[in-house]
Amino acid sequence: MRIESVIAIDAADTVGPTRLRLLTAASSRLPVVVVARTGEAPSYHVFDVATLQAAMTSHLSATPLRDALDLATTAAPGPVSKHDAKAAPAGSPVVENGRLIGVVADDLPEIKEFTEADMARGDATSDTKRRRPKWLGGKD
Repeated sequence: MRIESVIAIDAADTVGPTRLRLLTAASSRLPVVVVARTGEAPSYHVFDVATLQAAMTSHLSATPLRDALDLATTAAPGPVSKHDAKAAPAGSPVVENGRLIGVVADDLPEIKEFTEADMARGDATSDTKRRRPKWLGGKD
């Protein structure tokens, strides 16, 4: 398990500015944590960028996120400490000294390295054997 950085958004923020903020996200898979401050301890609702954007599509720009996402009826996963993050399930918010630092994420899948066979296969499928047009130096 690893701790992945998040986009933290307050539940009191409105839909319009949140949409604009999410448009600049590097990936639609990035985790977004909507922090609802009700009662003594905040609750952390975890989404990804694509899911959150889809949930906001039918709401007006001035609607607060807590209303648009109906956070009052949604169960939020409990936060874990950085020390306990290794045993926590993926998607759990990680809090250290009262500050949200990330979300527990699955380990990155191992990427297979290229072998000589892969490189030889790539050479056989290259388009250098096709006829090239005259403007590219071919005989056409």
